[in-house]
Amino acid sequence: MARPLNGVHSLDDSPGAASPPRRHSATDWPFPFPPPGKPQPVADGGIRPGTAYRWPFREPEDRADPSRGVTSPITLAAFKREVGAWADDVGVISIDHPAIAHERDEIRYVYPHARSLVCLIGEENKAAMQSRYLPSANTELYRCEERLWEMGRQTVKLINRLGGEGLTTTIGWPQEVGQRWADKIWPLSHKLVAQGAGFGIIGTSRNFLHPRFGAYCLIDTVVTNLEFPEYDRAIDWNPCLQCNLCVASCPTEAIHADGSFDFFACYNHTYRDSIPGFLDLVWDLAERSPRAFRKRWADNEIAALWQALSFKVEYRCFNCVATCPAEIERAFHDDRQVRRQYLDETLKPLTYTRAVEDAQFVIDTPSARAKHDIPPGEWRTPIDRTGANERGVRLVSLRRIRTQNVDAMMRWMPQYFRPTEARGLAFTTQFTLDGPGGGAWVMRIADQRCEVRPGTIAGADLVVRIPALLLLAIHRGDASALWGMLTGRIRLGGRRRLFLLFPRLFPTEAPSSRLHALAYRLHRALRRRRR
Repeated sequence: MARPLNGVHSLDDSPGAASPPRRHSATDWPFPFPPPGKPQPVADGGIRPGTAYRWPFREPEDRADPSRGVTSPITLAAFKREVGAWADDVGVISIDHPAIAHERDEIRYVYPHARSLVCLIGEENKAAMQSRYLPSANTELYRCEERLWEMGRQTVKLINRLGGEGLTTTIGWPQEVGQRWADKIWPLSHKLVAQGAGFGIIGTSRNFLHPRFGAYCLIDTVVTNLEFPEYDRAIDWNPCLQCNLCVASCPTEAIHADGSFDFFACYNHTYRDSIPGFLDLVWDLAERSPRAFRKRWADNEIAALWQALSFKVEYRCFNCVATCPAEIERAFHDDRQVRRQYLDETLKPLTYTRAVEDAQFVIDTPSARAKHDIPPGEWRTPIDRTGANERGVRLVSLRRIRTQNVDAMMRWMPQYFRPTEARGLAFTTQFTLDGPGGGAWVMRIADQRCEVRPGTIAGADLVVRIPALLLLAIHRGDASALWGMLTGRIRLGGRRRLFLLFPRLFPTEAPSSRLHALAYRLHRALRRRRR
């Protein structure tokens, strides 16, 4: 999509002297996570990074690292043949590849002498990943990770025999949750390396899609000081053109046909037995009464967390992987019979079974409470005690996933944003954050999307001047926005009433007083009468 140099479009670009004032459109700015698909060329002919902004990273104070690059004694083709003896697929890119330009310093922090990145692909068993019995898919995931670790070990041994050195970073857990939570918790993005090495593309579902293995693969990367005279290149292949099966099969509606992705919707459901569930459990033990705790937690949910802590996390959904036809994309798009068989035998059974038998974890918003008829003070639809396995819903709060610094908070605002609460809204907000961690940020909400970028903009609909650390405290639930306004620490300009929308658009803990419960019942009665 072409964008003007000044970053501003008019919603009506028709000529004429009587044209309306220019307004800021939701298409003006790039998203923090651009829509996936075919890599778009940039000025130097490389691949655009998968993130629009460089994540915060503290560079080493001493930049005088000695150069220990080693020229490979064998060609790239010969090296790949050797690695291909134990890896399902292998590709190599330079440390200077534009796909990882925003991560280069982080990679060199892990290994200062990095010259090349060796990308390893492990194929997963398709039948296991498509099984309606989720433990089979989870077991296959972990077994494939173990195979990748062994591929990496053998690759490093080969590099050593060639006179070089190498290491792997991280695959899956554990990652740097203790150092950079909640932010980018890995130093190297394997999918970007794989895309640059010509293995395929990052799809609409954010899974990596391989021409032979489709979505049924995992990736690891060996960072090495070996240098090659030539490297692999990206391929011109994109199966994500018209399929949208991941969109149809996603139980959380996190994947959208326009390429946007609701990170927290997926994260709070699929990873429920991992970090978000553990945070909920700990905070509920600290904050809730025994009666409230029993309302929020079922025995099987506590048992699932025990299993995750004692053994391994059981992911609650693989629908986007299991229903993706990327590895047969030509036959799927060209042959109607193949497409019909795939839909009947793969998509429909998985979508139905995993949606009905698995409890749904939905982010707590006013719209979600109205949709599922969950009043204030309650957090879930009634638990089915008859054993009929009817679909249930439990609301989860975004307040428990809190960033640690102002910069991360502002960049993550589009992920906290709830589009269901923003129908019909279109406005721009200028944030002026004072004090430590401060700066200027612009937020645009339109077309049920939220975009945030550093800087200033003229003619913002709402202007918010606030101490940076106070805004972070409000985001974390440690301070009150109302008290900040009463004490004058929060100053508003422009259309001040827009500020009252923020608790809905970026939901905090839902109020649960008797007054709120009564108001909910009255509102529900009015809704039913209108029907």
